[in-house]
Amino acid sequence: MRKAKATCLAACSLVLVTAVHITAYVDAHAADLRAPSNKAPAYHYPSVPVFSWTGFYAGVNAGYGWSRGDGTIAFGGASGDFSGSGNGFLGGIQAGYNWQTGPVVFGVETDFQGSTAKSTVNATAGATSVTGDLKAPWGGTIRGRIGYAWDRWMVYVTGGAAYGKLTYEGTVSTTGAFSASSTYWTWTLGGGVETALWDRWSVKLEYLYGHTPDTFPSPPGTTDLTGNLHSNVVRAGLNYRF
Repeated sequence: MRKAKATCLAACSLVLVTAVHITAYVDAHAADLRAPSNKAPAYHYPSVPVFSWTGFYAGVNAGYGWSRGDGTIAFGGASGDFSGSGNGFLGGIQAGYNWQTGPVVFGVETDFQGSTAKSTVNATAGATSVTGDLKAPWGGTIRGRIGYAWDRWMVYVTGGAAYGKLTYEGTVSTTGAFSASSTYWTWTLGGGVETALWDRWSVKLEYLYGHTPDTFPSPPGTTDLTGNLHSNVVRAGLNYRF
């Protein structure tokens, strides 16, 4: 009987010791486990695409121009000075294409304008005098553009050829009323800034400078005409990109 009790007591002690060791092992490994995190998952905002200036566009423009010129005119054997200045409004259409690489934008643009510009031009050579109005009813340009873009903003320089029509109507003191006209080609330089309002619409503000046309309408009897004519244009434009 005593032997049975001793055996039972030993078995119970073994079970108790084993349970203690198992509990300690489980507690030790549970402490190594990382507690579950209640941190909310990070939200990834969708990336905003960078605006691109590449593509065809067309639009309308309107602005104001002013000019001033002077030079020498000759009638037969007599020569003298001529001078004039004027201004007027203009408006028209333009179209072009841009190609962007990095922040640099290359482009080509052409435009056609109607104009109310008028200059009063007077000249005197010896006993002959001339009074009249010089008008530029229409003209246009074919220009290259190089710009630098900051997303939806771009600044640019531009230059190329300019063409148009000039009319000169007035009176020569020795022969009476006259009317002369010519078409011309010359050059123009300028610059501007353009910003995109929406995905397809943009607005621009531009300045252009022009120099003496290659041909100039002359009063009858003129044997020589040389000088400088400087024109300036400031205009705003609205473009639609295709």
